[in-house]
Amino acid sequence: MFELNRFQFSILPLKSLCTVKKGEQINASKLSETGIYYVMNGGILPSGYHSEYNSDAEIISISEGGNSCGYVQYNHTEFWSGGHCYTLNNTDKIIKNKYLYHYLKANENKIMALRVGSGLPNIQKSTLEKFEVKILNLYEQEKVVLTLGSLSNKITVESELLKQYEIQKKHLLQNLFI
Repeated sequence: MFELNRFQFSILPLKSLCTVKKGEQINASKLSETGIYYVMNGGILPSGYHSEYNSDAEIISISEGGNSCGYVQYNHTEFWSGGHCYTLNNTDKIIKNKYLYHYLKANENKIMALRVGSGLPNIQKSTLEKFEVKILNLYEQEKVVLTLGSLSNKITVESELLKQYEIQKKHLLQNLFI
């Protein structure tokens, strides 16, 4: 969708659209297995949970280090952004936050290709800030957000339905031979 040339768009570096902020390292002893706020670091899953947060809801985060550096995530709730996590804050008025998320997620492989190092690969902040973003007009951005949002919701509903079918199947198979 973002590669089609049928739309007029401008191209700007990420740093022109938002503030890229590196998270704060948190001591592992302060993490718990359950809690109010999840802690995102260099992975695709939370490192643990904490009683405080340092990032607001509706924020895009990008994994800074580790094997999954470059992973793009949309955070619907407050969370703790750890030392191996970038957050995108203060998004400019010319771009919708959800559009920026969908654009970055669609180009996640290009972001992951920005990594350097082999032992513990990471993405340098200055390199990420130079990442180019194609920007449509706000009307077209809204259409993209609504379309991709609807598809995401449908996938969520279908996944939940599949889980329920699996539970039903298991129950029926258990009762089949009673």
